[in-house]
Amino acid sequence: MHTSKFSIIAILLASGIFLHSCVDALEFNPTEGEELLVVDGKLTTSGEDQFLRLSRTAAVGRSDNFPPVTGASVTLRDELGNIVGYEETQPGRYQLDGSAMQGVSGRTYILRIETDGKVYESKPETMPQNIEADNSFFVIVNQKFVNIHTSVQIPADLTLGPFLKWRIDNVWQVNEIYCGPFDPTDVCYVKQTFSNQLLPILDGSLLARGETARPFVAVKEADKTFGEVVYFNLYMETLTPDAFKYWNKVSLLLTQSGSIFDAPPGAIRGNVTNLNDPNELVLGYFYTAPEDTTHVKVLASDFLPYTINPYCGVAGFPPFPLPTECCTCTRLPNSSLVKPDYWE
Repeated sequence: MHTSKFSIIAILLASGIFLHSCVDALEFNPTEGEELLVVDGKLTTSGEDQFLRLSRTAAVGRSDNFPPVTGASVTLRDELGNIVGYEETQPGRYQLDGSAMQGVSGRTYILRIETDGKVYESKPETMPQNIEADNSFFVIVNQKFVNIHTSVQIPADLTLGPFLKWRIDNVWQVNEIYCGPFDPTDVCYVKQTFSNQLLPILDGSLLARGETARPFVAVKEADKTFGEVVYFNLYMETLTPDAFKYWNKVSLLLTQSGSIFDAPPGAIRGNVTNLNDPNELVLGYFYTAPEDTTHVKVLASDFLPYTINPYCGVAGFPPFPLPTECCTCTRLPNSSLVKPDYWE
C-alpha cells in the first residue's frame, strides 16, 4: 500500500490536535562560521537513568548529525542544594544516575554546563504535577492507517494547563520460519521509533475543568509489520508553562512558511544561558516532566476483511524472495528475543 506523506498530513490536520515537527532533528541555517551550543535533555520522575546530549551546530544540517561537545562538566542541582554530576558515556552523550537524583513534582532543578572555559545554566524548572492518561486506543481509517488516540481527564482542581506532549514508539512481532533441523525458530520483538516529523502537543488550558480529552496523537500506515501483533507505546509528558511555550514556538516556526516539510528559517533561543555572556544564543531546552505510559495493542485481525500477511508469511507459504531475517530475526535492526513486560 503506497500513500504519500501528504495524504498522511491531511489526515493529521483534520484531527484538530497540534501536530508539528520535533526539535530533536530540526534543520538549522546559522550564520556562516557560527557554532552554537545545542542542549537536548530532560529530567523525569521515572527513577531511570537520564540522558543529556550536547552538540554544536554545523553550517547546515540536521541536529542529530551535529558534532558532539565532549569533555564537558555537567551537573544538576535542586533547590535543597543537592548536586549530582553527569558522566559522559559516549561522545556528547551524558548520563545521570537515576538513583542519585530522581525528579519530584514541586521540586526545582537547574542544569549547569562547563565547557570551553564557559559556564552555562538553565533557568530553574519546577517539576509539574503528574497527569495520568485514562487509557489509549486506536481507530483504523480506510483499512490503511492506524490512528492512535489517548484519553486524559483535565483535573478539576487545576487552574492552568495541563500542558502535554507525547513521545511514541511501536514494537512489532516477527516469528521465524523453519529453516533447517539445527535452527530452532524464535520470536523477535522489533522496536521502531517514530521519525519525529510530527510532535503531538496539547494545551489543556483551552479545555473545561473536568473534561475528558481524547486527542489524536499518532498515525501509522499499515504495512507488513502489522501482520502479527503490534504495540504502540505512548509516553505522555506534563510540561511546565515555559517548556510548552518553547515547543509551541518551535511548532509555529516550522509551519510559518506554509509547509511542514520546509526547513525553519531560523533558530529559537532555549532556556540555557551563558552566565558570562547572556547575549550568546544557545539552542535547545532542558526541562522537567513527569511521564505516564500507556500501551495500545493492534492485531492483524483488526484489519479484516483486509488481510495483512505476517512478515515471514504463513505456514507453507513463505515470502519470495525469503528475507534472511526470517531465519534469524535478530538481524532486524532494534530487534530483541526478550518479550516486553507489557506484552500479552
